[in-house]
Amino acid sequence: MRVIHFSITPLAGMPIRLVQALRRHTGIDARLADLQRFGLYDHDLVHAESPDDVRELAWSADVIHLHNYLDLDSQQFTGVDFRALARAGKAVVRQFHSSPELIAGVMGIGVRELLEQPLPALAIAQYPERLFPRARVVPNFVPEHDPAYLPSGEPPQWDVFFSPTKTMSAWEDRWSTKAMPEASEAIARAAEHSGCRAKVVTGLPLAEALDLKRLSRIVVDDLVTGSYHLTGLEGAAQGKCVLSFLDERSLMLLRRFSGSEEHPFLNVRLEDAQRALEELLAGPSLVEDAGIRARAWVERHWREERMVLHYEEAYELLLENPELVARQPELALDDPALVMRYRTLPDMVYRARAAAWARRTNASG
Repeated sequence: MRVIHFSITPLAGMPIRLVQALRRHTGIDARLADLQRFGLYDHDLVHAESPDDVRELAWSADVIHLHNYLDLDSQQFTGVDFRALARAGKAVVRQFHSSPELIAGVMGIGVRELLEQPLPALAIAQYPERLFPRARVVPNFVPEHDPAYLPSGEPPQWDVFFSPTKTMSAWEDRWSTKAMPEASEAIARAAEHSGCRAKVVTGLPLAEALDLKRLSRIVVDDLVTGSYHLTGLEGAAQGKCVLSFLDERSLMLLRRFSGSEEHPFLNVRLEDAQRALEELLAGPSLVEDAGIRARAWVERHWREERMVLHYEEAYELLLENPELVARQPELALDDPALVMRYRTLPDMVYRARAAAWARRTNASG
């Protein structure tokens, strides 16, 4: 089977990691065409540099895998006509990594139009899947046996590491935030009180970020939205104590794809982050034990070679019948009670937290 992926943004490096994993662990000949050289992650093909190679591979592929902002009418890859490829019999699937509002905004279409597009779809098993209820759910993962993802075994240089990709406030956007201003402030206060060494960075190439993370003791992920991210999985693979706030839906997805009742994170909200960090920094054995357990969980329950099989299965279903690429029954969100439990209620809690934060900020100001 020959599969070519297309992406116009790096998407935290998941498309290239997915393609590399497919080549390592399956019989699939997988390639990735990035629109341009982003400079933060590895590349396979770069359309701006080799458009003829990209076009030829698209026409020789069995499956076209579009990421996030691309559909059959997308024209960013000059010379590659996705609709013509579909008419010629290529199987096409798209994968969502972000919220419908963000994706639709970048594409210049309405959210309803996006959600009603008929292409078979996948959505990552983090917050996006609840927002695309027709999409088949697939997990993100990291190559846990790659040297950059192994525990370092060296003395740490940093006590706390935080690497948000966006700078917006916790309460500015429901999903496209890791609360950089608020989380950074909590980390700074904990550092001031404990004397720890904190490293907050953004926009670094993945290799540099992984090196810094390996030399840290605690990794801070998303403390706001209720979902973990790739940075948390990277930290867990490296044997770090990872703080992330997980709501009920995220916890259920982790259980579903891992087969384990346990997970590798310390479940901490932004509101409690400073105190939690101070307690952890005062107890080195707690941090070490959390990191050991996180690494063991990844090795036992979230191995790359196992997670990538969910994509291989999706391709097989796609080639058999595109209609089979649909939401797994056990993850369905077509019942009002499930929508209330897994989407409406978490949103209500988020808004209540935002209001309480604003009242506290106004009172202290």
